[in-house]
Amino acid sequence: MASETRIAVALALTPDPDLLPVVDVLVAGVATRLGFGKKRQRNLQRGVQQACRRLMEAAEASRDGEIHLDVAGFLDRLEIVLRDKVSARPSDKESRLLNQFIDRVSLEETQDGRARWTLVQYLEQP
Repeated sequence: MASETRIAVALALTPDPDLLPVVDVLVAGVATRLGFGKKRQRNLQRGVQQACRRLMEAAEASRDGEIHLDVAGFLDRLEIVLRDKVSARPSDKESRLLNQFIDRVSLEETQDGRARWTLVQYLEQP
């Protein structure tokens, strides 16, 4: 069944750019375990890093912040959900760049007015 969860990780981060390598290693490890090819893995890492950087900048500027990162690996894809406390939104340029790296990007506003970014990268088909 394609929607079966194989791996799930949750992480809360302070808005410190020095923590981006932690996110990078986490994403790379999960992507490797799921069988992503190097190119798709690098694109995924770049996209997640860009989204995290944007959220960290907004959280740091507002002095209110913690970023929540949920990583879920499925048989056919990797989904990463990023949530913040300040409703950071990407610029048009950032959105275009994210869409170059990630297969599917969605941004929602939660009921409490915060941002929820969902990044989905599909596993390459053999």
